[in-house]
Amino acid sequence: MTDENEISSPLPRIVVADDSRIVRATIKKHLHGVFDIVEACDGEEAWGLLQHETDIQVLISDLGMPNLDGFGLLERVRSSDNPLIRKLPFIVISGEEEESVKLKAVELGASDFITKSTDRTELIARVSANALRAQTEAELSVNRQELEQKATEDPVTGLGTKHLMLFEGRQSLAYATRHNQRTIVLLLELDRFADVASQYGQPVADQILKALAKMLASKVRSEDTIARVDDYRFGVLSSSQSPGEELVLAERLRAALELAKINYKGNVIRFTGSIGVLNCEYGTEIEAALDVAEQRLMLARNAGGNRVVAQDEPPAQVSVPSLAEALALLDQGRTQDVQPFLLPLLAQVLPLLELGNQQLLLGMPIDKLKEKLHIR
Repeated sequence: MTDENEISSPLPRIVVADDSRIVRATIKKHLHGVFDIVEACDGEEAWGLLQHETDIQVLISDLGMPNLDGFGLLERVRSSDNPLIRKLPFIVISGEEEESVKLKAVELGASDFITKSTDRTELIARVSANALRAQTEAELSVNRQELEQKATEDPVTGLGTKHLMLFEGRQSLAYATRHNQRTIVLLLELDRFADVASQYGQPVADQILKALAKMLASKVRSEDTIARVDDYRFGVLSSSQSPGEELVLAERLRAALELAKINYKGNVIRFTGSIGVLNCEYGTEIEAALDVAEQRLMLARNAGGNRVVAQDEPPAQVSVPSLAEALALLDQGRTQDVQPFLLPLLAQVLPLLELGNQQLLLGMPIDKLKEKLHIR
């Protein structure tokens, strides 16, 4: 009686395709206990097994079979869209064929040959070697895919990685050099985002990063490259036709980030970003371009953030405006010029806000404001 919980055979599975029941039985007898044998009476049946069985490691096939012979089966295997089938070891059962027939099988991609009189020891050795090669190739393929995925896709945001940015940058700049074109290289850093991670925890910060990354990706063209190149920093590559386009792209990203907000447990979290950008002429190396973008990003950050720097000279240091100046700027609709100084301006009017809250019973969340201002 078979136990319903019995695990399927752990032995490597192979397909033996031959229209001779005696040949199939002989091979099965030789390989019994070493391999799990699946029989096929012709090439069509063997091909069907390969389509539905995902753990086949070796295919042993006769050349002369009805419906689909060994040559036809071999051609289908080697031209399959499935790489596991395409690379499958294919051992030909050879009889008294002429040398030209065997040569044709080799040219079509046969891996090895056995004869119908091959003894058990040699047969096991041949099939085992091919099965091991198939297993090794499958493991290498999986590892290769995992490495490629890790190297090109950031696990938190789903954007590209710095590795992808460098690779695509070399390709883009090489193309621009050949066609006398330009390439925009941009670095954007989220201002004071470490405070968000500290306040809400890294899991929440990662979810916020994912949302912001999706928003930023929607602001670039589908043919552009956008990547997360550091903890709170993003990079963008974009083709350009003329100088000045880098400022349009950078300002679009800066404004979109400034307008973004995320609600978390009753708290509205807002963001700004510092951006360093350049529009490369042909012949520039990606590493050199990123160094320039990095320097300009530092200038933007040191000037208070929430701004774009597209030249190497530091922007004029801007002091905190007075309340009267800030109100005048807001009256002119220049919110972006007030935003970097919002916290120090609110600190100045905090006593007035507290008094109004007490006397007029406004219900303002003064404690939350103090927390933002780091005031106990």
